[in-house]
Amino acid sequence: MLAPPLPAIPGYRILRRLGAGASGTVFHAIQEGTDREVALKLFEPVDHPDATRPEDVDRERRVAASLRHRNLARIHAIGDYGDQRWLACEFLAGGTLSQRIAMRMPLAQVLDVVCDIARGLGHVHARGIVHGDVKPANVLFRGGRDPRTANDAVLVDYGVAVFATDGRTTMQGGTPDYMSPEQARGGVIDGRSDFYSLGVTLHEMLVGCVPLRDGNGELPSHRAIPRLPDRVHWLQPLLDTLLAEDPAERPDDTGALLDMLASLRLASPEAAVLDPAPRDEGLPRTYGVDATPSSLRAWRWLALVLALAIGAAFAGWLLR
Repeated sequence: MLAPPLPAIPGYRILRRLGAGASGTVFHAIQEGTDREVALKLFEPVDHPDATRPEDVDRERRVAASLRHRNLARIHAIGDYGDQRWLACEFLAGGTLSQRIAMRMPLAQVLDVVCDIARGLGHVHARGIVHGDVKPANVLFRGGRDPRTANDAVLVDYGVAVFATDGRTTMQGGTPDYMSPEQARGGVIDGRSDFYSLGVTLHEMLVGCVPLRDGNGELPSHRAIPRLPDRVHWLQPLLDTLLAEDPAERPDDTGALLDMLASLRLASPEAAVLDPAPRDEGLPRTYGVDATPSSLRAWRWLALVLALAIGAAFAGWLLR
């Protein structure tokens, strides 16, 4: 059976089909004149039976165009060709988080991914937007030859993202396995709903599956949050906080989340065996975790205490 012919969009040479979602199909393409590789998303034509509503396409494209952050997909152009609406963003060659989970990720990489997603969400939330569909399939890696950026985790797909109004909004769509309880109920949501989805993603990275549902497919609300294996039990407080049923018990923002993770790293002997994973960023990493100002202060105090202890021991040795 022959594959369907590739579509034509002026200014782009379409190479192959990458995948399809609820609102359209994504292709690997070359932007003519620049030879830049792009991921070209073509939305279904308006008269297609499965077409996304024009206002929803406009919202997705406005959200995508308003965001610019290292851990969010960069948008190059949006446009229309006849009845074909499209969006061109950077081509991410490093594969998906789903693929890396299937290959069993090293713990240091798991924590780097959590930090990357959290930083991207911080940028999203600061602009009054709720992503609404954080999951491994929507996290890609930049890839490429530059080792400083090849393993950057990048959040993509704003198909259900919404602009929050005065911090209160409801959302249509999303992926049931990763939804917060309030999103699943169709209730009011804010950025803390995305942190719940990040908690489900964290569980999947650590254990290999999402938290189990009951026989009715219900989310893990009204029952115990899953217990992590002994090898990563020191991350249980983070998982408990992210998967809290009450949004008020989840981190208020990205800074609070990263501070908590850095504090757990400092307080947990098990974390000391992780190898550093430094990157060329504005803040240094604490064994692969971004050092926020509070965690940097903790490291400075720890270094001071160690220096004093070593100095005292050395002085005692000299005076013997």
